[in-house]
Order: sequence, then C-alpha cells, then structure tokens
Amino acid sequence: MIYKPNYIFWGKLFSMIIAPYFKLLNLFRKKYNLKLINIKTILVTEYHRIGDVIIIAPILQSIKSKFPNAEIVLICNESSKELAEELKLADKVYGISAPWTNWSWSFLEWCKIRNFSKTLQSLDIDLAIDFKGDLRNSWFLWNTHPKLSFGYNTTGGDYFFTNVYTMNQNDHQYSRASKLIKEFDCSIKREKNKYHSALNGFIVIHPGASDLMRSWSDTYWEELVSLLIRRFKVSIVVTKDFSDLISNLKTKKLDIEYFEGSLVNFYKYISNQKCLIATDSMAGHLASYVGIPVITIYGSQNPDLTRPKNEYGKVIKPDKQCDHNRKHWRLCKLCIESISPRRVYDTVLKHVLYIERNL
Repeated sequence: MIYKPNYIFWGKLFSMIIAPYFKLLNLFRKKYNLKLINIKTILVTEYHRIGDVIIIAPILQSIKSKFPNAEIVLICNESSKELAEELKLADKVYGISAPWTNWSWSFLEWCKIRNFSKTLQSLDIDLAIDFKGDLRNSWFLWNTHPKLSFGYNTTGGDYFFTNVYTMNQNDHQYSRASKLIKEFDCSIKREKNKYHSALNGFIVIHPGASDLMRSWSDTYWEELVSLLIRRFKVSIVVTKDFSDLISNLKTKKLDIEYFEGSLVNFYKYISNQKCLIATDSMAGHLASYVGIPVITIYGSQNPDLTRPKNEYGKVIKPDKQCDHNRKHWRLCKLCIESISPRRVYDTVLKHVLYIERNL
C-alpha cells in the first residue's frame, strides 16, 4: 500500500465531514462533456517528489500526443522545476512547496497555497489531472476550477473531481498514472528507451534519499567505494546530507571523481556513464530516463510500487521480510542495513558483465 491504513481512515472521515459544503458549491458549477469541449489547457499536478515527476514524464508525452494543440501546465515541486523545463515535460511549469508535502502546519502556508491555486483559474483550465489520490491534492485541484478533472479517491474527496476512480494501491506508480489517463481515451505513448552503458564511463554512486531511513550508513558507502575502485572508475554525487561521507572519502585520497552541480547538470552528467547505484530515490528514475542501467538498493518498502522502469535495472532487497520493531510504518533502517556492501559489489560485478554482453 502507498498510504498508511489509519491515514486513509482519518482522511475519509474528514472528507465526509466537509462533503456537504463542497457538494453544495458544486451545484453552482457548470457541467461539461469531454467529447463536446475543445481542450485548450490541461493542468497536471505532481508536486511531491522529484522522482514522481520523472516517473510521469512518459504520461505527459502521451497527453500531449492525445491533445497536440493544448497547452500542458505542470505543477511540480520547486526542486523539480528547472529539470522539468530542461526536459520540456510541459509547455508551462510552476514550482511550488505545498505544506502537506513539507510537513508544515502553518495556517499562513495553507492560505498561500490556496491563494496560488485560485490564481490558476485565470488559465481557464479545460482538463485537470492528479495521480496521487490524496485528499489535499484533490482540494488543491478543485480550487483551480477546471471544467473537467480526473483523479483518485483513495483518502476521500470524490466531490473534488468530475471523474473519480478507485486506485489499486498495489500498482506501480507509473501504472496508476497510466490507468487514469486511459479513462479519457489517452493511449500510452512510451517510446522504447535506447539504453546504453559507456564502456569507459563511471559507475556513479548517489547516496542521497528524501528520507534517511531509505539510505545506507556512511561506513557502508565507504566500503562499497573501496571495493569498486579496484575494478571500475567510480564517481560519487556530493549531497548535503552526506557531507561527512564525502569528507572521509576525500581524507583517504581515494581515486574517485566527485560530482557537484545542479539537478540539470546531474542529468547531463549521468547520460554518458556506465551505470548508477542508488537507494530508492529520484536518481534511479532520472538515470532510467536517460537510459543508463540502474542498481537500486531497497529496505523494507515494496520495490514493485516505485522501482525505476529500467530494462537493464537491478533491484537489491533484504533476504527476508521485515520483522523489526520499527517506528515508520513502511521504512526500516535495519532492513536496508542488512544488505552488505559486499553483496552489492558482487551484484554489480555480475550485472556489469550482463550489461556489457547485451548493450
């Protein structure tokens, strides 16, 4: 599941409480038929994580193919905006920081995001789409006053959409988005990635993750680097959460390259490398987008929900299901730490051999 069961319960309960108010307001909204209106402006919201935006890149391309003359407007998080513009994922891109994505309970922040959503009414949105199934996302979309809106009701809020559907929480994130756009007869146009692996390129390590419970300890990364440099050219991405790791590696004066730069520069950098090693994070999705093999290290979370869509990808996960006394309902630091650097190294050796034979 992608949502904690008790969050779904409380979300639906709150949805029932506020339903009469919004249903009353909906009575004053004009009803439209998709087949009878000319779609000129399409709003897509995906503003939680950078990886989320990369996952739906083929979805955005499919929507554009279905409505070639429409302007696609993408609302993403602030960190993704520059990359989304570089990749030309939409005709217009807005970067926002929603309070429910950064755990801000400031009333002022909620007022700001509501006011911003209302400014989007000036775009005269014909079709709006949200893939998350989160009540708060649905409320945001409703405030933009689209003529038609498509979304999921996982945590409630059916009345926020003109066309609402039940999500299969066992589907991969890409599949959930694919199924939703099929509801308005949009066929998936996903061109087969031209995968490549530079023979003399680097094995790039990206240690960062949106939640540190998804990542390894510094000592594990150090050990993996020490093993890899015996056979490969190794590069490591400098991230702010792993400054101690970078400092320790530099102190040891190991023969590795350090990448520092913007997300756009990282996208360009990895395009011509051998492969990428990362935990469950945006890095694996971006590497898959550019077409290089990815080796992803998972903990207790289910890889089938978020794994990079990569023909030459490899997932490494714990040998057994989590039985630890953990604080997070889905993530477990002990589980990811149960995967040793030696195991990852051995997997890399076998997988690189496979890659070189097939690419």
